[in-house]
Amino acid sequence: MWKLFFEFCYAISYLIPIKKVRNAFRMNKLFDYKNKLNAIKSACPNLNWKNMRLAKGGGSLAFIVDNTVFKVRKFHLTDKCQEKFEREKRITDAIAPVLPIAVPHIELIWAGGYLFYKTVFIPGRVLMDLPLKKILKHREKIGKQIGDVICVLFNTKFPELNDLRPSDCGKNDCGLTHGDMCSNIIVNPDTMDVVGIIDWEYAGFTSLKREFFGIFRVRRKMRKTDIAPIAMWTYFEKCVLNKKSR
Repeated sequence: MWKLFFEFCYAISYLIPIKKVRNAFRMNKLFDYKNKLNAIKSACPNLNWKNMRLAKGGGSLAFIVDNTVFKVRKFHLTDKCQEKFEREKRITDAIAPVLPIAVPHIELIWAGGYLFYKTVFIPGRVLMDLPLKKILKHREKIGKQIGDVICVLFNTKFPELNDLRPSDCGKNDCGLTHGDMCSNIIVNPDTMDVVGIIDWEYAGFTSLKREFFGIFRVRRKMRKTDIAPIAMWTYFEKCVLNKKSR
């Protein structure tokens, strides 16, 4: 859908008679889409670009082709893209070996003056793209699996990321969190198991409150599922009660 939308908007931009205004529209409203696409196509010419899909997130565009994702910041020149991508890569490299689900394995590449992060596409569907009725049917399983992920993530030390830990980070309520799970949970649509979590841009050392709030903060649909309370209870059982019983 997004690919057709951007291609249509780019095509009608030719109707803008003033070149300066036309270029500003393409840069600010279409996020320099065509130049970014041509840059990564030139860098990876052997991929099947005819079947490319486009995804749009809060701050990024993602070109998906041949089970590979090329993510680029919307406002490449003013968005500290290198700093953000390098930070996200550090975090995902650290957490991938310990989490029970998949996370992006990031490779940074420059193409045509743009910085892309390249990762293998995690097979599955974004949870919030599925019908609410189907999510509700499997919410217990999904909530428990999310609670398990948060338990491991929050309670693992990750010494290689200590420089990202705030100096005032309290020992009892500060751990690594994703911070924006709401629209980034990937599930197997057949089994409804959680298979991955993407977009770790906002990950950092903070409180559990922020993590659980991030499960439903963006999407009203997610709030209707009651997945967040199930995840909270699972975390409490696994990471609080179990520790007390030892």
